[in-house]
Amino acid sequence: MQPRLKPILQVLSLILTFLFCPITNAEPINLALAKNDAKNYHDSGLYQEELAAKIKKAQEYIIQQAIENQHSKRPRKLAVVLDIDETSISNYDKMVQRDFAPDLERIHQEIMAADAPAIKSTLALYQKAIQHGVKVFFVTGRREFERDATRKNLLQAGYKGWTGLYLRPQDYSQHSIMPFKSNARAKIIKRGYTIVASIGDQYSDILGGNTLKGFKLPNPYYYLP
Repeated sequence: MQPRLKPILQVLSLILTFLFCPITNAEPINLALAKNDAKNYHDSGLYQEELAAKIKKAQEYIIQQAIENQHSKRPRKLAVVLDIDETSISNYDKMVQRDFAPDLERIHQEIMAADAPAIKSTLALYQKAIQHGVKVFFVTGRREFERDATRKNLLQAGYKGWTGLYLRPQDYSQHSIMPFKSNARAKIIKRGYTIVASIGDQYSDILGGNTLKGFKLPNPYYYLP
């Protein structure tokens, strides 16, 4: 073997070993740093910027669908499905107060307070959709016994005139919320509506079918399967 080739082959061997050997017990990202990154993402304004940009795309699409439907010889009953938390209203200040901990009891208390503010760009989309004759349904992972507080919060935040509000049943026991949300959309379709868009901050809001298009909004603060 030529002397010059030996170090090259050694380097290649190390690279191949790194690529194809499984890494076990790798240290995950530091939790404190991850929380700081999430706060910086929000406080820098980048979160709001990216959120507004995604919602604007959804709004443009919905209005286009509505206009085309109005000029159709056989117009359909169009609908939009919105998630609630981190899609229609913001819980960011409360998340920071509990240091992003997934404390179910505290989250329930926050919901019952019914004072979360609207996400302005989503409220604007909501109002535009209704102005163009598109019905709006809310489908949320909140539980059925939180209906009154959820309804109160939506109204106070400026969401008025929606067509339906679907909450997770008390006896729902599946690990993922996706089947519930997909089934809720199926129920809306059975009522004669065409769901042109489903909008939410989790992939479980848009996967599972029963919508023409899904719009995933940014949310680095928590994950719901």
